[in-house]
Amino acid sequence: MRGSLYLLIALRTAIISTSAAAQSWVLPAQLNDSNTTVSFEVDSTWHLVEGTTSKISGFVRQRDPTDPLSIEVDLVVPVASFDTDWDARDEKLAFVMAADRFAQVRFRSSKLTANCHPLTIKRDGRCSGSLEGTLTMRDVTLPVSLPVEIMRSGSKDNISGKLTLEWADYHVEDPSILIAKLDPAVTIAYSTEIPLR
Repeated sequence: MRGSLYLLIALRTAIISTSAAAQSWVLPAQLNDSNTTVSFEVDSTWHLVEGTTSKISGFVRQRDPTDPLSIEVDLVVPVASFDTDWDARDEKLAFVMAADRFAQVRFRSSKLTANCHPLTIKRDGRCSGSLEGTLTMRDVTLPVSLPVEIMRSGSKDNISGKLTLEWADYHVEDPSILIAKLDPAVTIAYSTEIPLR
């Protein structure tokens, strides 16, 4: 009886592993400007300020080959690449973020939440979950739960989301310039594409 139970468990595990492998991400995958975007927006006295970034670098990999949720992301965005289409504002932003000493914003994750298991994405074509990790800005590293929406599209998965945070939590002084007051919260939007095997 016990042997039969072990056999059933092993069979079930094999079926799940095979199904997941049938449409799994091609990992490790490099993150760069060709497949990843990071932008931000913040309200101001006059209008919504929208910013872009470039020179993104990093990777996505699966830490444990037997656990499809053990997704590690290491994403780096240079502060010098922040562009709000106004030089004076960009210079102030670089100053309050101390870009000369803390040149990068970095996100690192250690796992993907269970509601985004590969079998769920295969069945539904999408999922809503989060990447659990840390965000480092200036001299502060805080735990974050990065919301993600994963949408299957042909031979790849599109991963996107938004995160709102407070400047002050990361020791960033108010980046407002004299004639345009900025809101204390900033919303960061991100997206990337991961090919399927």
